[in-house]
Amino acid sequence: MSLARTWAVTLRIVRQFRRDLRTLVLVFAVPTVVILLVGYLLRTSSGGIKLGFVDETGGAAAPALEALDRSLSEAGVTSSHLSRAEAEKEVKGGELDGAIIIAPAAQGTGVSVLLEGSNPQRSKAILRIAQQASLAVSMASALPQASSAESELPVTYYYGGPDFETIDFQAPPLIGFFAFLFVFLLTAVSFLRERTAGTLERLMVTPTTRAELVLGYVAGFGIFAVLQAAVILLVTLFVLQVENAGNLALVLLLVVAVTVGAANLGIFLSTFARTELQAVQFIPIVIVPQGLLSGVIWPIDTFPRWLQGVAHVLPLTYSNEALRDVMVRGRGLLDGGVAVNFLALVGFAAFFVVIASLTLRRQVG
Repeated sequence: MSLARTWAVTLRIVRQFRRDLRTLVLVFAVPTVVILLVGYLLRTSSGGIKLGFVDETGGAAAPALEALDRSLSEAGVTSSHLSRAEAEKEVKGGELDGAIIIAPAAQGTGVSVLLEGSNPQRSKAILRIAQQASLAVSMASALPQASSAESELPVTYYYGGPDFETIDFQAPPLIGFFAFLFVFLLTAVSFLRERTAGTLERLMVTPTTRAELVLGYVAGFGIFAVLQAAVILLVTLFVLQVENAGNLALVLLLVVAVTVGAANLGIFLSTFARTELQAVQFIPIVIVPQGLLSGVIWPIDTFPRWLQGVAHVLPLTYSNEALRDVMVRGRGLLDGGVAVNFLALVGFAAFFVVIASLTLRRQVG
């Protein structure tokens, strides 16, 4: 074994990377930005729980609730005081995660809970707060506590339920994320091979227009994208047995919409790559920020306001919200939120088709 030859190979690799600005950016700049973004999110994201209180005791519970409000505010919980009708409307509509109703009872002060229910972690946190409220009100009013255990509190779930698990809440955005990731990777690498093999160049000397080429490739890749989306969805629902409260065909339609957008984006970005390694390098630049900011890990409403604005220009944000609305809340395509998010996905797909057509190069560099 020759150390000189080994050192020569080492120097060759170093010189190769030194001349490749794209790789240097990937090695040094992108990880730095991602780590800073994660750290910023961990430091600035609030608890995010939005809670309503309904006091029907005629003010008897007011002192205890004011003290509870102060402690909840310090913990990052946003609380408001509403009427019962307002609380029911806002919890069902998703504006509140839950509401605690305090009303006179035959044996003292009764506490009941309304839960939106789609996020199990928030639901459990609200049930613990309800237990604290029940104890605090009873002690402040010198009345016996009507419910002494968390499990005895009357609870109404609008979505989900007591058996709803974290995986049931996290699965919908993960379906969209993995479908987007795999289809983007498949399309970017496959389209790059078409260019490097000369196939694309030969096609472009025919009367076929750039738009026709892009649409043809999208349709071809789309077949495999749909099959891949179907596999991901079926494994999630029937192997992992994730709860689905919505229409299966609508869920598949939403996944197909996001995969078509991923295919178009893959075609567009592959025009800027010369090798498969360069095509893969777009993953930490394009995919990782969407995984961090689109609601897969942290709820968007816990972000600082400027990052919420960034999140709403990412296609995965709309797929995640739509899939949760359908799979967790059982909403249909004609429901306002689902329809808007679906149209946004279609708009992203169309936009990527247009820019892919405009940037398609006639020659392989």
